Amino acid sequence: MSVTTSRSITVFGGARKAGTYLYVPSDMPTDELPEALLQLLGELRVILEIEVSPDKQLARCTGAEVLEGISDKGYYLQIPPPEYTPNDDPH
Repeated sequence: MSVTTSRSITVFGGARKAGTYLYVPSDMPTDELPEALLQLLGELRVILEIEVSPDKQLARCTGAEVLEGISDKGYYLQIPPPEYTPNDDPH
């Protein structure tokens, strides 16, 4: 699905998963989020509010990805990349 408009988004951080961020429309109450998601993240804290457009580049994703996730599921969950360990080196 192609998303062409910008939205005001609230970004939350969860107490249980460091580096994990939840993007939701600013006008959406958090009690409308899936219970399993809230359990996974733990207590939410507001990190920032931002206007997101499809062409906006965020730290680890694009505005288009955020808006598409919100359009499809009502939220976008950004998880940190896996940590590199020396055992991951194939050489």
